Amino acid sequence: MSEQRRRTLGLVLATIGIAFATAGLAFWFVIYRPRTTAINQAVLGIVVHVLFGYIVLVSGVVVYRSDLSAAECLVVTKRFVGGAGVMGLFAVWASISDLSSGVVTLRFVNELVVVGSIGAAAGVLVGLNRSRAMRNRRLVAEKADREETLVFLFQLLDHDIQNHLTVISGYADSIDSTAIDSRADPVAGIHDRTEDIERLLETANAVLKSETGSQEFERIDLSRVLREQVDVLRGDAPGAEIDTAIDEELHVESNQFVGEVFYNLLDNAVSHNPTEGLTVGVAATERSGGVVVDIVDDGDGIPSEIRGSAFEPGIRSEESDGDGIGLYLVRKLVESYDGRVAVRDRSPSGTRFRLWFPAA
Repeated sequence: MSEQRRRTLGLVLATIGIAFATAGLAFWFVIYRPRTTAINQAVLGIVVHVLFGYIVLVSGVVVYRSDLSAAECLVVTKRFVGGAGVMGLFAVWASISDLSSGVVTLRFVNELVVVGSIGAAAGVLVGLNRSRAMRNRRLVAEKADREETLVFLFQLLDHDIQNHLTVISGYADSIDSTAIDSRADPVAGIHDRTEDIERLLETANAVLKSETGSQEFERIDLSRVLREQVDVLRGDAPGAEIDTAIDEELHVESNQFVGEVFYNLLDNAVSHNPTEGLTVGVAATERSGGVVVDIVDDGDGIPSEIRGSAFEPGIRSEESDGDGIGLYLVRKLVESYDGRVAVRDRSPSGTRFRLWFPAA
């Protein structure tokens, strides 16, 4: 969405710049060219009437080719409109006596175009400078966040994979064709730990792609993905009651990792609550210019001391045996789809996760 706004703004600025330059040049030829004899006066007159429109035009091209966010484009727009408006008011004020009598002269229109183009050029340059400063701060913050994410991810992989490999090694050592401990099935244990490692690596891959921006999006029916993950939950937690209200044809722009978002949220509900007597609700509908998904449960809820930072890496309650990456992955993926996710308590108990995705 920010790319579309940026390109639209760039095209608008370029079009206005062309209009300023063309109108200024036309007015100069109509008003001043018949009275201009010296070549230096002609060059100066043309430059004054064309230059500032050209600056607006070039600024529009710069905006179109840049990577400014929607907020940064808004700064450019405000400064551009403000500069043009203020200088235009000066031109009106200078000709207020003629205008009050209902006379609009060609000279006034010429001054309005020239002075307005000066204000527009000054405003757009100030706006570009301001937006680039904002962009630089954003990039620095994103770089710091990315470095923190990668450090956390490597530490997580090192810790968890080492644990899984240690357990696998123990199972492998216990396999003896003459005597296998009947209290444990080492082959099943190896399979389980191998699946844990595979899922951990898939999660790491999803995080890396969301951080590097290398993912490719496509049109995906979110209702189908949700129903698939609900079926997975029914198989993993047969004791839980699952209520669904999922509309059909909920298309969003995402990728193959969008299922991880709902897997982690649904798994979070059954992992931190007793499944017997637990009710999990999944609702999805198109609203507010996008797709809204609610995932709720009537469990114990997220402890208040970690609720505000639940989507940060490594955050987990003291009772949790997880790795603290599930909700963090949810936030990273949803934000990479230009969406939003929030969590709050339910009354009298439980948790509600609300997600919003822009509609495809």
